[in-house]
Order: sequence, then structure tokens, then C-alpha cells
Amino acid sequence: GLQSDPAKATPVRMTFPGVDDRAVPASVLPPPQAIRRNLRILVVDDDPVLSRSLEDALTGDSHQVQLASGGQAGIAAFLAATKAGSTFDVVITDLGMPRVDGRKVADAIKAASPATPIILLTGWGQRLLDEGEIPPNIDRVLSKPPRLQQLRACIADLIK
Repeated sequence: GLQSDPAKATPVRMTFPGVDDRAVPASVLPPPQAIRRNLRILVVDDDPVLSRSLEDALTGDSHQVQLASGGQAGIAAFLAATKAGSTFDVVITDLGMPRVDGRKVADAIKAASPATPIILLTGWGQRLLDEGEIPPNIDRVLSKPPRLQQLRACIADLIK
């Protein structure tokens, strides 16, 4: 008698090499009440069209959004807010920007505030995930342009 009942078996979690837990599948959507409102979010991107659409979507979700056009401006905005005592809850940064790219933005922000979550937006998001080449100091990677429900799920997951 040590036969186990298959109906009571513990589910096996399958893992696949090269798949990173930091990628948020669209199917993992938090219930609306799980998403905190009124977060202070810094969006760092040199593309004004994408920045504005992110701003519209996030302010529509009752968040306060500050835009920074480019990496250096993003670092300056983050440090100024921190110095003034009003830190950002989340930073969303583009990877590919001239001079100061998303990696440098992430490094500078984590140096100033290690607990601040950083979401990296990139046209090469899936390739970075597939190749396991997510830069240091990045908490999540989303492909550009991000789908709103993926962005919401990502923010809800990082802000608990």
C-alpha cells in the first residue's frame, strides 16, 4: 500500500531554460484592486510619442507621471525628486537612447535608491530574455511598445 492517489498529487512546476521569470506573460493579469493608485512614475524615453502614450495610459490609471526626454534628463529628474524628498515608486526607461542609455539610467537610479523598481522598455525585449542578457539593475523587461495590460501587471507585481 504506498500507492498515491493521482488526484491528490502535487502539481509539478515545469521550468524551461532561457525563460526568465522577469518576463510577464499577458495571461498573468492582476485583479483591478491589486493595482495601487497614485504611484509616482518616472518615464525616461527619447521618443515623445511613446512617452505621451505611456503618460496618458498611466495617468488614466490615477498615477502621477513625470516624463524625462533621454537618459541624462531621467537621471537628473530622479535625483532632484529624491533630494526634494519625493521619490518615484517606479521608473520606466527605454533601453536604446543616445549618449545615456537605459543601462546607465538603471545603474544611476539603483546607486541612489536600490529599492526602486526599474522596468526596461526595448524593441529587443524578447531577444534579451531569450538570450538571458538582461542588464544588471533591471527588475522587468517589456517589449516596445508595451501592451497596457502587461504594463499594469508588471507594475502591480513590482509594487506590493
